[in-house]
Parts: sequence; structure tokens; C-alpha cells
Amino acid sequence: MSGQPLEIERKYLIRRPEEALLRTLPQADPTEITQTYLKADESGMMRRVRKRGSDAKGWQYTYTRKQHAGFGKRIELEDEITEAQYQALLEEAEPAMQTVHKVRWCFVYEQQLFELDVYAFSGELATLEIELPDIDTKVELPPQIEVIADVTGDGRFSNFALSRSLSFPAV
Repeated sequence: MSGQPLEIERKYLIRRPEEALLRTLPQADPTEITQTYLKADESGMMRRVRKRGSDAKGWQYTYTRKQHAGFGKRIELEDEITEAQYQALLEEAEPAMQTVHKVRWCFVYEQQLFELDVYAFSGELATLEIELPDIDTKVELPPQIEVIADVTGDGRFSNFALSRSLSFPAV
């Protein structure tokens, strides 16, 4: 595991905020994301492609491989790809999975950068994530966001798992 890029984050299930509230968050920046999971390959890592941006801002395409590396930790290898490469990789989509459509609201609270994902499939729930230097770093949660549960390490709330049914599991 040493030498591998490591993603360390906390994840929370939250009550989906109204868009008016989202627009008041400090430095709020919404971005559309379309995420498709691909068939497994010989590496054993989870693979996905992502289209991120908007018609106004333009689109960015990425190819990502992830592997669990402990509580709240994953090895993450991500490459920017062209639209043509993205379209070609979509041919490798895992048929048991559905494409996830969401809007990600990035904002800063108490000098911490949060990512709040609003999913097209849910009018009631959303997720809030924060990347950390260490899993035990203290997180200051914004008081205007209603946290239902800390779901860090609960695989049922990963985007990979959510793409199976396009619904949140019961908490």
C-alpha cells in the first residue's frame, strides 16, 4: 500500500437540503456528475468513468480505479481522459449497475472543504463528504445541514452500492 495515492474521508448521510439553502453555503459551487461503473478487470480494483461539469463550464472526463485500504481509506488512481476515451469505456459498463446522476455542491465551512452530493434518485436524502489528512481529524459539521448518520466505512452508502438500486438503504 505504501506509495499508492490514498483517499481518506468521512461520509455522512444527510437530509437533502433545499436548493435555496445550498446556494447560501460559503463558496457554494454546484457541478453535475454522471458516474458509470465498469466491468471488473484483472486488477481487482473497482473501475468507473465520470463526466463532470456543465454545458456552461464545459466537461471533464475521468477514469478511476479504487480499492479498499481500511476504515475510511481507499487507494485511488484517477486519470483525466478525453471524451472519445470516455465514450469507448462506456462500452465496458457493468450491466448489473445503473448510471448515477448527481449534483455535487462543494463549499467551505470552518476552513474545511465539503462535498455535498444531491442524487437524482432521492428527493429526501443526500450525502456529505470531507477528505481528511487523517481519519481521526476533527470535522466541524455545518449546523444548517441535518446529519442523519455517520456512514463512513459503510459500503452500503458507496456510490458503487447506490448504483445497484438507485436508492438509499435504511439506516
